[in-house]
Amino acid sequence: MPPADQYLDNNGLRLHYLDYGRADLPPMLLLHGMRDSALSWDIFARAMSDEYRVLSLDSRGHGDSDRAGPNGYRFDRYISDIEALADHLDLTDMIIVGHSAGGRYAWSYAVRHSDRVRALVIVDIDPDAYNPQTASDLRASVAEPSSWPTQDQFLAYLKTRRIHTPEDVLRKQVPAISRRTPEGNYVWKADIRIVTEYERPDLWESWGRISCPVLLVRGRQSTLLTHETAVKMRASLPSSQIRLAELEGGGHWFYQDFPEAFEITVRWFLDDLVTARPR
Repeated sequence: MPPADQYLDNNGLRLHYLDYGRADLPPMLLLHGMRDSALSWDIFARAMSDEYRVLSLDSRGHGDSDRAGPNGYRFDRYISDIEALADHLDLTDMIIVGHSAGGRYAWSYAVRHSDRVRALVIVDIDPDAYNPQTASDLRASVAEPSSWPTQDQFLAYLKTRRIHTPEDVLRKQVPAISRRTPEGNYVWKADIRIVTEYERPDLWESWGRISCPVLLVRGRQSTLLTHETAVKMRASLPSSQIRLAELEGGGHWFYQDFPEAFEITVRWFLDDLVTARPR
């Protein structure tokens, strides 16, 4: 069955999310990265939906969520969207899975609301204020074409950015991250101001204050989260609290590059959580 399309309001901003599971199951919240969408998690979400109430949020300005007004893409505004969803559904004991920018929002929320978060899975992102690959990606996004004549041409461009992701996975996502204009061209659904107004604060202090178990995942072919930074992140938390998984063959979008390997890795982490849960 397809997930249910749901909506909530955050201070006048209409946010869209996908609900994959029953309300009586433990909640798992999925947060995508810049210019992705809630549907980017679809393979993983379906795989986990028998055991968790999987919820996947379209961040503000992405997918089918509203675009924000002036100052609407500040870092804290994204965290407020997580707060709004958690309050809307009265979510507690959450497992939050965040990719890229979504990972930064995930652990920032967890630090502020530790009583509501059971565990974190952070996929290929660092706490640094400046990342050379992120800076390069932002420049490329601003310089890219403003539209593409066909959906297939948009897909071809997407493939140049996500070189490790299978074409069939990308093709299923194209309708969720692009839209057709009245002129018949295809453009990103995501607001370009997401790119031009992106905030990347230094989050090392925040990272060190995480109190729940953490799985940090990077694809070995990623040029964003380096091995050296990942090891430093692991060393910044107690060894009993964090696991680092560096997985071969994929890059920044590892959960899309190799969905089965990503699922197995997350289950490995979650199985230990179940074992360690107080009785």
